[in-house]
Amino acid sequence: QQFASSALILNPSPPSSSSKPSLRSFDHSQSRILGALASLVMDAAAAEVPAEEILFQKHAKYFVRFLNILPARLASHDSTRVTIAFFAVSGLDVLDSLHLLSDSFRTDIVNWIYSLQVAPAPGARPCGGIQGSSTLNVLNPPECCGLEAYRWGHLAITYTGIAVLVALGDDLSRLDRRAIIEGVAAVQRPDGSFSATIDGSEHDMRFVYCAAAICAMLNDWGRVDRRKMAEYILKSIRYDYGISQHYEMESHGGTTFCAIAALELSGQLDILSPDVRAKIVRWLMFRQQDGFQGRPNKPVDTCYSFWIGATLKILNAFELTSFKDNRQYVMSTQDKTVGGFSKWPGSHTDPFHTYFGICGLSFLREAGLQPVEPALNISQRAFQRLKQLHAVWEIEREQPDGNGASSNNSSSSSTCVKRDVRVNIE
Repeated sequence: QQFASSALILNPSPPSSSSKPSLRSFDHSQSRILGALASLVMDAAAAEVPAEEILFQKHAKYFVRFLNILPARLASHDSTRVTIAFFAVSGLDVLDSLHLLSDSFRTDIVNWIYSLQVAPAPGARPCGGIQGSSTLNVLNPPECCGLEAYRWGHLAITYTGIAVLVALGDDLSRLDRRAIIEGVAAVQRPDGSFSATIDGSEHDMRFVYCAAAICAMLNDWGRVDRRKMAEYILKSIRYDYGISQHYEMESHGGTTFCAIAALELSGQLDILSPDVRAKIVRWLMFRQQDGFQGRPNKPVDTCYSFWIGATLKILNAFELTSFKDNRQYVMSTQDKTVGGFSKWPGSHTDPFHTYFGICGLSFLREAGLQPVEPALNISQRAFQRLKQLHAVWEIEREQPDGNGASSNNSSSSSTCVKRDVRVNIE
């Protein structure tokens, strides 16, 4: 009936037998009508297609496989095994499937994380933290921190390692919190940025975020200069109001998240004026095509459903996005055979994109997924557990030991990590 009606609109009187159809008979207005009708038909067809379902069990089994053994193609990532474990464990948490890990398996993971903890020798440079893999424990001079070379904490690994412990319900009692916080302060650069390790590395917005996340999770900022960190972030805001990895580099969705989340975790988000915040939101909103891209003129990518989505959540602007288009793209990358999500439709899945794809779907309030705390990139359940630990630590700080000193494992009292708890900046 729709097509019959369109024929009447385009040709209200029946053509004579002598007339011949001509392309010229279709003027621009008629072309627009045809386009509108075609759009209606396509929308009606799309409405009849049921939304694709998340394959919860397959994704959960996918993560469990990565906790048991890594495929050969990931051998080059051995030095970051803790981060891969984070994607798997936190992914299971968001999928509400941690019950698939037996108590003994959970204990093994927790003990493995603690075995990678590094504390400096007395009088040595502060190198506390967590290293990425046991294969780094090699005798390879020269020495650093009084330990073998490469035996030092790494900011990204320390952040993800602590997150794994919290997700698995550990009380963090075996963490040397003081050594970790001193290690974070030791890698802060004069410009306010952070290196990954005490022995030097790249220093940029990625490690600014990791430093802020560690301090927030341990509820202690120690000697970290938060004001200097905020200045570094402000100087990295580009002309288009995205935020770059370092001064005068290109705006990027991932580093915009790192910057905004670091300000949120350090209680300094209000340093951004309303006008600047609005312009950052505008830049973020323009990253949505169907899914989200990380930079202008780049293809969309599953992981940016988290990076862009989480940033907009922190800035209270996520509701402005198209939930339908976002979900449709992420679901187009779902592997229906073995589970997992990929970067693009038809490409190989990996733990990184699987985890961030699931987190992006959680922001859409997808049934069956646990809510995600955007700034810390952990489940809300894990975040609430972390706040309970903070309350316990505060009580411990107020209880003097036998020598009249505060009986704490931390270097100084601090504040909690979120906007519902007051944050004091000295």
